Amino acid sequence: MAGLGVVLTLAVFGAVQLTHHLQTPLAPEASGITIQWIPDSVRRWQQPINTMAKRYDIDPNLIAIIMTMESGGYSKADSGEAQGLLQITPPTAKDIAAHDLKQVVHSYDIWDPTTNIEFGTAYLAHLRDVYGSTDQGPSWISTVELVAAAYNGGYTAANRLYKGQGLTGTQTVVYSRDAFNMWRERHAASSPTFDRWQERGGSDLLAKAQAEMQAAQH
Repeated sequence: MAGLGVVLTLAVFGAVQLTHHLQTPLAPEASGITIQWIPDSVRRWQQPINTMAKRYDIDPNLIAIIMTMESGGYSKADSGEAQGLLQITPPTAKDIAAHDLKQVVHSYDIWDPTTNIEFGTAYLAHLRDVYGSTDQGPSWISTVELVAAAYNGGYTAANRLYKGQGLTGTQTVVYSRDAFNMWRERHAASSPTFDRWQERGGSDLLAKAQAEMQAAQH
């Protein structure tokens, strides 16, 4: 009977954990990047992506999609304002360091790839918590669109989208829809949206990321 009690306890605990997992928007579906068409220059960062995905309870595939669009996996990507793999601006980094990390930090190097991935992941998790709700599941497509709109265009853009007022900034419209469609295509062998992203200039980022990856291998 004691053995049966242990089994039942473990079953109940597992059910509770599963229920919690299913109720968390964009919780990890798997322990790593499963998207076939994610470029190798992004996949090379899989270990820190997986670590941070577990730490912040967010799907590593979403992190990989955002990294693809932001930098193509090029750790030295610099827009003039945003920096690194997940393109964090210094003001946003300061805010993330104070409010969104598992532990507050006062000194950091946002150019360090692992640091950049943690800051970006923590911010994505924060935006998920702000805009995600259980009724958006199980696909979480609308959650991804809202999170992407906020990541690119700020809270004002995401709030407009959430209220059904539409987006006014062309860049954020394209960005959020790309994220929406790449997420929707994550189980497919290829992504027409990813292909179009490359045609619009993403291939230049991927070339830099590929060169960086090759240099690191020698």
